[in-house]
Amino acid sequence: MFTTQKSILGFQGFEIPPENLYTMQSCEESELERLIRDLPSAGGKIVMPECTINTTNGIVLPDNVILEGAGMGKTILSNRGDSAVSLHGENIIVRNFTVEGNSASLNGINGYRTKGNVLVEFIEAKNFKSDQGAGISFLTQDILPNSRVTIRYSSVSNSLHGIDIKVHTRAQMLVYSNQAFDNGNYGIDLSTNEDIEIAGNYLHDNYVAGAKSPSADNIIYHHNDINFNGKASAKQDNAGLVYMGSNPDAVIIVENNDLSHNGGKAFECWSADFHRLVLKNNNVTGSLDANGYSIGAVGVDVVEVHSEHGKIWTNGADNLIYP
Repeated sequence: MFTTQKSILGFQGFEIPPENLYTMQSCEESELERLIRDLPSAGGKIVMPECTINTTNGIVLPDNVILEGAGMGKTILSNRGDSAVSLHGENIIVRNFTVEGNSASLNGINGYRTKGNVLVEFIEAKNFKSDQGAGISFLTQDILPNSRVTIRYSSVSNSLHGIDIKVHTRAQMLVYSNQAFDNGNYGIDLSTNEDIEIAGNYLHDNYVAGAKSPSADNIIYHHNDINFNGKASAKQDNAGLVYMGSNPDAVIIVENNDLSHNGGKAFECWSADFHRLVLKNNNVTGSLDANGYSIGAVGVDVVEVHSEHGKIWTNGADNLIYP
């Protein structure tokens, strides 16, 4: 059986029959579409070769499917349509390839219609729309409550946002050991999410901020390097890390991060109403504003939060957070 390891949050694994393994024999979009269309109801694993596959329509993945390439920069889906890979079901893994857009391409990996339990790993996503696109995007109101998504060991750049997650139900999300850089707004953009962990990511040189989370609840940022973000001096949310919501139930934990050398503040909080904000053991040196923290609300709790995780974007090579 094809299986993956489980973690506390995020993707929980699934099984498909081992005989349902299909290898592409060419680099034609039509063959990849045919293999997906002809998958049995139990699902299957499709392996793409080391080559460039030009996609005009974009690839749509149903339930119970693994789409795997030969590695980032080796298997390349060069997209000319809306989104390179769209996830339209649950129990989906995409791994080990590059998705590359042009001026007409909206998203690299698009989870708009996914029902959850998705793993995105070892994906390079770059050059999607600078005014609204994202390298990896989960913008959906259809995702199942308490569904699980993990995004790890991926690199996203040169879009409006690197990783864009706006899920309107409680969903257990795990985002770790990714690199997001040179994006027009945010390395990671979150909204109305609950139960999400952002760990060990390298977020740098994004124009407005390394990460933003409006109205999020039960969110923890830890062991991230968030550096050299916030070049847009006219933006009020220009910072390394931004919390902009107003949520009386929100618990936000920011600990053991390197928030150095960012424009504006290292951490900017515009909320006037939240339950608990924990700021602990963060390096805030070298920011444009020497104060480091800007808290637009009353009260900052410092509590002991234990972590056994590793640190920093690794591209999966070593020092893994969830080995």
